[in-house]
Amino acid sequence: MDKRRIIIYPILLVVALAIATEGFNRISTDSLLIPMAFTFLYFTIIFLIATAIKDNSIVDIGWGAGFVVGSWLSLIVTDEPTFLSYSIVAFVTFWGLRLSLRLLKRNWGKPEDFRYAQWRKEWGDHVIIMAFLRVFMVQGILNFVIGSAAYAVIRYNTFDFQGWSQFIFYAGLLVAFVGLFFEVVGDEQLRKHISKGSGKLLQSGLWSLTRHPNYFGEILIWFGIYISGMTMIYNGTINPVYYGVLVLSPLTISTVLIKISTPLLEKNMEKYDAWDDYTQRVPMIFPWGKK
Repeated sequence: MDKRRIIIYPILLVVALAIATEGFNRISTDSLLIPMAFTFLYFTIIFLIATAIKDNSIVDIGWGAGFVVGSWLSLIVTDEPTFLSYSIVAFVTFWGLRLSLRLLKRNWGKPEDFRYAQWRKEWGDHVIIMAFLRVFMVQGILNFVIGSAAYAVIRYNTFDFQGWSQFIFYAGLLVAFVGLFFEVVGDEQLRKHISKGSGKLLQSGLWSLTRHPNYFGEILIWFGIYISGMTMIYNGTINPVYYGVLVLSPLTISTVLIKISTPLLEKNMEKYDAWDDYTQRVPMIFPWGKK
């Protein structure tokens, strides 16, 4: 393990702890410590299963359900959940389970994903500890950080449909549902296209607006949830500075998708003959972005 990662891992953990405890000011169950702890436990269980079956790529299947675990634990430890709390839990549950079940169906019976198989070869005799730290714990930390805004909204909001703050909730929920539309419809259009077996590049429907409508949708979902939580600032139920820090939630998923997931996927898509023309006509993520 190189020195840079030795430094990065503790920093990531400290950031997660700071978010969970509102800057180390709430070191108690009256915080996000329990959702964080169960998120780590959840990814540890997946690690144990992956080690037993020698397939670390199952962590991808568990990714979406990790947010479901965090959301429900946040709800369980909330004394007086509101309509907004239940709305966020229901939304995240539908989105997270759909994502995990979709990946389970797609990957069932297939060998370990080539990325994880390559890392298995590179890590050799140290594969177990390296996989635990670099795959499962890192994903556990990222999963919690990305979900933290949703967990904070579930845990701390006092939304009551009074005053103009309700329109913030409506605006955030609208953005999230637009994101869900792009993700669900984009995935379904891709599924139908692949089932035809044409071997050609999908360039119609939502895929004519953005090269990755499902990624664009996921970014909108987390920004929408974050916006809906701004009602807490108006109602004075959360420290505005703390909620400002929670913008790391949508920014982190945006960075992961734009800087890591998309380049890896597009590298694989260069094999299509129409790829160069497609990239000239259609923006990468945002429909209004540069081509």
